[in-house]
Formats: sequence, structure tokens, C-alpha cells
Amino acid sequence: MSVETVTLIAATIGTLVGVGTFFHFFLMVMRWPQATGKVVGNTSELRSLDTGTDYVFFAQIQFQASDGKTYQVKGDIGLNDEWPLGKAVSLRYRRYNPNHATTMKNWQRLLFSVVFLGFAAACWYAWSDMR
Repeated sequence: MSVETVTLIAATIGTLVGVGTFFHFFLMVMRWPQATGKVVGNTSELRSLDTGTDYVFFAQIQFQASDGKTYQVKGDIGLNDEWPLGKAVSLRYRRYNPNHATTMKNWQRLLFSVVFLGFAAACWYAWSDMR
């Protein structure tokens, strides 16, 4: 397989992932309700890092959904230290399945898509120079 073909494949995949995640995140922002919960505990996971192994802490977040019920979910952002108990945390959740929630901020979602789109743009530029 030629370098030109590999570059074209990488550009296509980067574009699909970037655009796909952008629209997915856009729909989440538009459709998933937002709530504010509080940290009621921590879950630790052992992670392998370049410097060895260490624990990463994820918040256990309790919140009230629009159905009036209280739910507890594991946050999706890990820290090197425990989350402070009682800390307010913003999240979005699926309306019909509040146990499926995310604590990622809108700018984090956008950055994820932009990284893939930037990679794709670089690949498209390189591919056009090869032709």
C-alpha cells in the first residue's frame, strides 16, 4: 500500500470521527438534560503510567433527575487525588436512562472533535501535495 493511499485512509477516518463525534456531542447538548450533583464518594482504579503504577480517582456523583428520582453515577473524569466530598458537579444524562451520564464539559467534547478534524486536515493537505 502506498503512502498516498495510507494518507487518504487516515484523512477519511479522521474526518469521519471528527464530524461524527461533533454531531454526537451536539445532539447530547441539545437532548440530554443537565443536572448538578454532588460528590458522595470516590472510586479508585489502578492505572499503569510511564512513571509506574498509580491510582486514579473517579467521583461517585449523586443527582436528582427530571423524573424526581435520585441517581448515583460514576464520573468519567479521573484525578490523581480524591474528589472532595460534597463538591458540586455538572453533568448531562440520558433522559430515559439517567444511569448513563457524563461529566465532560462542552469545551472538552469540542476539543475532542477538533483534534480529529485537525489531524484530518493535515492528512488532506499532505495527500493533496502528493497528487
